[in-house]
Amino acid sequence: MREDNPESMGKPKSIAAGRKAAVARLGVDEAVSLRPKRDLTELYRFWAGTDTAEIPRGESIVRRQVVEWMSEPETLESRVAELGKRLGGVFEELIGVPDYRSTLEALSTARRLAHLNEYDLRSCLEALERRALVIPVDHETGAAASGSGKNGSYAIPTDLADALVRARRVRMRGIFDLVTLRGHLDKAYSDPARAALVTPQRLREMYKMYATDSAAVARVERLPGGVRELVEKAILEFGGVLSKALFERMKIDLPHWNGRRWAMILEQSLVGTVQPVDLSRYGIAHCDDTLVVFNEVALAWLRRVAVPSDPDRPHEELARGIDVFTNVSRFLAFLQENDVRYTVKGEIFKTTEKKILQHLIPNPGRELSREEVLQFIFGFARSEGLVDGTGERTLGVTSEGRMWGSKPLQEKLERLLDFALGEAIEGMDPFHQGQLRQLLLRMLKRIEPGTWYDLMYLPFLARNQYLASLDDLDVAEAIADRNQRGRNGPLEDIQRMSWNLVRWARQRLYLLGVVDLGYDAAGRPVALRLTHSGARLLGLDAGTSARPGVGNLVVTPDFEVVLFKSSDDAELMHDLDRFCVRDKVGETIHFRIVEQAVRRALIEGMRLDRILTTLESNSRTPVPQNVTYSIRDWALQAGLMVIDADLKLRAEDTEALRRLAASPGARSYVVRVLEPTCIQLGGKTTPRRMRALLRDLGYIVELHPDLVD
Repeated sequence: MREDNPESMGKPKSIAAGRKAAVARLGVDEAVSLRPKRDLTELYRFWAGTDTAEIPRGESIVRRQVVEWMSEPETLESRVAELGKRLGGVFEELIGVPDYRSTLEALSTARRLAHLNEYDLRSCLEALERRALVIPVDHETGAAASGSGKNGSYAIPTDLADALVRARRVRMRGIFDLVTLRGHLDKAYSDPARAALVTPQRLREMYKMYATDSAAVARVERLPGGVRELVEKAILEFGGVLSKALFERMKIDLPHWNGRRWAMILEQSLVGTVQPVDLSRYGIAHCDDTLVVFNEVALAWLRRVAVPSDPDRPHEELARGIDVFTNVSRFLAFLQENDVRYTVKGEIFKTTEKKILQHLIPNPGRELSREEVLQFIFGFARSEGLVDGTGERTLGVTSEGRMWGSKPLQEKLERLLDFALGEAIEGMDPFHQGQLRQLLLRMLKRIEPGTWYDLMYLPFLARNQYLASLDDLDVAEAIADRNQRGRNGPLEDIQRMSWNLVRWARQRLYLLGVVDLGYDAAGRPVALRLTHSGARLLGLDAGTSARPGVGNLVVTPDFEVVLFKSSDDAELMHDLDRFCVRDKVGETIHFRIVEQAVRRALIEGMRLDRILTTLESNSRTPVPQNVTYSIRDWALQAGLMVIDADLKLRAEDTEALRRLAASPGARSYVVRVLEPTCIQLGGKTTPRRMRALLRDLGYIVELHPDLVD
């Protein structure tokens, strides 16, 4: 398969061969063989790593052992690191120049060696020679020379330098080279022995060609049968990262793990690789031989199957909508109307919890119990300062909590989502999951709202992109710092990282109405879709609405409101939930307007004219007069007051005004009673500020319509 071999597309191999013929490339064997017998003791002990190492008898044994040590990457890196500032500086200067070869004159003018005079520089080079790290070479041919004068050259053994550069690049680039096609190609052609075959521009062109979806899918389809089946299962079931331990539990025709053969096939086909992978330094519980399908290939294959066609639509579709926003408002309203005590641990008593649940929308879906939804709401309210404890160990609604109901739905969704992004959930590593959740939201922007996608599609892509970015994000350093501080979190393995991300999407994004969930005939979640309200939150199709122009409400004289569903009812349902109660949910959603719900909406800050406008502007038929009259009457009986620009407070309920004028909290603001239904307020304040002060005291006060934006 010539097209799957990028090396065949580079420069002719004769170019590299001619280059090698022109300049000799000396290796470790030559460097060690050139050392005289008198240097063998120092040479052996340096590479042994101790000054007291016993020297074996036999010169050939000593040289063979030194060559073996110099060929070990870990030993090589360790000994180079021990050279010290002066020797290390000279060595690093040499390894950074072409062919790892330079003249004495060039070295003496190097910036990093400016602190060395010629005598010191020669001494350093001689010390490196005795350790077989440097060889004197002829300036023209590069062949070994007995000594180097001013115009002579010094070189590092080529295979030693190549191995050291390769190890450093692997450590520097880290996991990116392992999990991405781009990294694999860059790594392959960064090797000095192959770098001349392909120019950087040609390498970029090759990557663009091999990374296209069609090319990636074609390469997978051309794999040998058993390997192709393995790759497909690895992508669809594990996102393209399959450990040996997981393979041994798979149902597949392949008899056993054959990493060496698979690695050769996958790398030649530019599909993936098989390598030992240890991610413990990144705080990930993974240390095993691992089959990795490159991210670009896994993405191409997942795209092929991630969007189900009509026959593959979920058996059952569930939408959570905006229930949680309504439930937050109902929770706060319950606290305002009742004394809710909490335990020493800051939890709500179970008996009180049951009473609160009776006031919440009862259908939480399949992913969470009603108690878990209440715990989420309580945690959010405490975190956002909507509630606070009193000296009597009861929960009180703060000024911020009283303003919650009047805030736009979009702002509520943003605040709830911000809380969910940083929420610690049992069994999840907050460090990794925080990054993964942000990636998942960014990937949600790339899918079509209203279209079903395989449930694991986006979580797998987010997990894979996160793995490729571990080094760029300095995760290893952050994990080391966390461990030193003794803040070890629960370690997730690679597969559990994506499973926990799916769990978060099912329990939080679904709860917030950002996504809907699809289930198969057995009741298992298999798909998700981005909702229109979720799309607006992420900055997509903002301002659009799918409501029909004729309206999608019918209001009956017996106070029933019927909502005919459309693709984007979130805003309307949110408003209806504030002043109605739900009767039933099916093909249509039935609400009922009741006095208690209207009073609750007014207490939360919903204006009376907003209630009436919601019904009138969305109803297919005129709103019955008795409904409009009753809503107005209930509002007046609840004690509705209106304040104008002159700080005049008016109310139809004279008893409510009398109580306000006599209350200790508001008495200082009362200038005089103008008439039984009007009070003149005073003080250096604005109408909006006065309204907020009176609402904090428990009065239902609205701004005059002329003051409303």
